[in-house]
Amino acid sequence: MDEHGLPEQDPRRRTMPAGHVLLAVFIGLVVASLLNAQGMHKQALSQGPGVGREIAGTLTAGLAGVSGIFQLDEPRILLKAALGRSGDDKLVGKLAISASKPKVPVATTKPVFSATHPMRLYLTGDSLITDPGPTLLDKISSNPAIKPVSTTDAHAATGLVQPEIFNWFDYLPKQIKALKPDVTVATFGANDGLGFTGVAGAEEFGSAAWLAEYRRRVSGVMDEMTAGGGRVVFLGLPIPRDPGLARRWQQMNEIQQSEAAKRAGLVVWVDLFKKLADKNGHYSDYLPDSSGQQQLARSSDGIHYEPQGATVVADAIIEAINQLVTVPGLGPVTPTPAAG
Repeated sequence: MDEHGLPEQDPRRRTMPAGHVLLAVFIGLVVASLLNAQGMHKQALSQGPGVGREIAGTLTAGLAGVSGIFQLDEPRILLKAALGRSGDDKLVGKLAISASKPKVPVATTKPVFSATHPMRLYLTGDSLITDPGPTLLDKISSNPAIKPVSTTDAHAATGLVQPEIFNWFDYLPKQIKALKPDVTVATFGANDGLGFTGVAGAEEFGSAAWLAEYRRRVSGVMDEMTAGGGRVVFLGLPIPRDPGLARRWQQMNEIQQSEAAKRAGLVVWVDLFKKLADKNGHYSDYLPDSSGQQQLARSSDGIHYEPQGATVVADAIIEAINQLVTVPGLGPVTPTPAAG
């Protein structure tokens, strides 16, 4: 006991100096980063185009390299394998497209559906389908001649350029086989303004090699979706607020449109760049509703949709479906007044 009647502190028990604590925390963070380096690198590459993605990708690539050399990622690999998730961290830039190109003419007659033989509808793509999808499903909910085969199947921050993040060419064939849709509505491209990985000469957006590879992937994904005999409504990229992004998206739209034209009768491409522009062809946050009243149509990021924008897209989808198939009760959409 000390003079205050309290137990005396064991002189052998000493508190660790603050500097040692910080050093231990730092070492722990470094070790944790090395053990999870592959996952961190994949997460970094899943970011949208920009300086942040480039910096994060470069830093985590170095970590992943060191981790691989010293096999520090082996515990994570074994754990993922035990959980049946061996491919979670795998980065695959190159990809093979299994679907064969359609014969010409690809389609000569429009399928006819009814309440006893309803059209099976599948909605999928990146985050640009997130708002129009439910809006469309609500519009057609009372039509017995249409049967949605799932809820809106959206995968944010994905695209055709980065199968290392999410491989649509692996995922879509499985979905088409399982769901057997008569019409698939799809949107890709919002996250594709990046260089390709593992494709010689296509590391920079817009190069001849980039455009050729993107065309190969667009045509491939169209063929994957029509391989089972279904039709496709392929949504073009909407006009964005940023002029630089708009120029990139126009290049991708041109490729999408030309590939859809080669599959007339099977694929209809929807020009959302034009439908979501004002009367002068410029970007606008507001667009008129069916009564001519201006309503907020685009989100604060200048890319995604507010309710009026989602309605414009949903109406455009209905128009495109009518070009591909015959569905009773899915009449022409009431024209929207020209944007002011």
